[in-house]
Amino acid sequence: MSTYIPTKDHKIIAAASLAIASDIDLSATVPAASQAPISLPDLGQAAQRDVLLPWQRRKIMQFIEEHLTESIKVDELAALTKLSKTYFSRVFKSTYKESPYNYVLRRRMELARELIVETDSALSEIALDCGMADQAHLCKTFRKVFGTTPNSWRRNSRSMNRPVGAGQSSTAWQEASAARLN
Repeated sequence: MSTYIPTKDHKIIAAASLAIASDIDLSATVPAASQAPISLPDLGQAAQRDVLLPWQRRKIMQFIEEHLTESIKVDELAALTKLSKTYFSRVFKSTYKESPYNYVLRRRMELARELIVETDSALSEIALDCGMADQAHLCKTFRKVFGTTPNSWRRNSRSMNRPVGAGQSSTAWQEASAARLN
């Protein structure tokens, strides 16, 4: 028994018959169809479809935090959420208001800022600990994100956190605290 495979001509005929059938007015045969209300999709729901679901957000954030010091590719994040790379990038941006790359970079700079303040490690070590290529890459990105260099940040944070009596008068300490709040 052989299977029937339509030729090109048969496909054209089938398409033409569908086009003719679509022109037939069914309102005479089904009177309620012409009076039925038309329901349009709610645009608010359509806009909300382009966001990550809660389980996807949890998986992505957990993965990013665990692999922050390593190379993180958009392909890996998209695979976690079971979305294509381009669609994932679009819904990530609509959910977090920044691209996946910028989000990871910002998280790395926040980690670097914490390490700069809390440790006495060299900037080259901190750069590697944050997943940056080298110290120059860290300094350039840090300045772009925070508007100052890592060394300036370290000096300013140490002078702000210095206790009273450690070479700074109480008036100067209060002024520094007020400046930090502003």
